[in-house]
Amino acid sequence: MKKNLSLETIKDERKKSRIDKISTLIKKTISEVFLTVELNYSNGKNVFIMVSHVELSSDGKSAKVFLETLKNFSFDHEKVIEIIANNSSRIKKEFSSKIDLRYTPKLKFELINNK
Repeated sequence: MKKNLSLETIKDERKKSRIDKISTLIKKTISEVFLTVELNYSNGKNVFIMVSHVELSSDGKSAKVFLETLKNFSFDHEKVIEIIANNSSRIKKEFSSKIDLRYTPKLKFELINNK
């Protein structure tokens, strides 16, 4: 018995699956980059940042990376954003060298407030 599936439904599922796979790959690669690139406060203290999730645009050209810090440690939200902004060129360069995609998406970092 044939299922009543339209071509559009199949295309949408395939496209969603592809975006999910690329988002997972981006999340994994950015996590590896944060392990290799040292992010420090001005006093030399290390900042531990985790990638929560990634939202990839439908065309795959831009990605919003949601970051969070450990809840047990008190990190200044504005300081962490400043550290990421100051090191964003190093992070993006390392990311583009590690990932193998046709188009390297433009990354936008957003810190989740976990209080």
